[in-house]
Amino acid sequence: MTTQSSGLSETAERILSLTIAWMDDNPGEFPTTRKLCELAGVTAPTLYHHFGDKEGLMLAVAERKLLSFFQGKKRQPETSNPEADLLKGWDQWIDFARKHSAFIGALQQSPVISARLRMGAEAIAMGRLERLHQIKPLRIPPQQAAQTVVAASNVVVQLMLQGMPAAQLKAVNAQLQQAVLLGLRGR
Repeated sequence: MTTQSSGLSETAERILSLTIAWMDDNPGEFPTTRKLCELAGVTAPTLYHHFGDKEGLMLAVAERKLLSFFQGKKRQPETSNPEADLLKGWDQWIDFARKHSAFIGALQQSPVISARLRMGAEAIAMGRLERLHQIKPLRIPPQQAAQTVVAASNVVVQLMLQGMPAAQLKAVNAQLQQAVLLGLRGR
């Protein structure tokens, strides 16, 4: 039997939901396969049957959490200031990564998941940069600008994951934002 909203079987949905809940309740920690099986009341072969392996489960977690995050960002009303909208989105990513640091750290260990994460972020940034480009022409195409913005914001996430103090991280984030905008505009 599958659940209507996700297409997953009830068992797979339970494993996925419990994994997400555990990760939300235990920031900074990442569950072992044994812990995941214990939480869901299943054996390792059952987990592997539904997700292939632990990376498959993490991909499902990533898709669920990031889809929700990205959908929320897409639903935000645009203001008359696309630059402010872009920076707001950047800050939301930093805040999401801070609240879900174990999750983000684990996802970045997988090239497949990291690539999907980056592509989703670039798509949203590109939409905002295309609007900005119409008002204030950029020195580079919006797609390349989106890659630059996502790369710079992910530097901030890496510094956060490495334990940079919050006040210092906030200052570095603000400096990077201004440097990137200056570089994109050329003045």
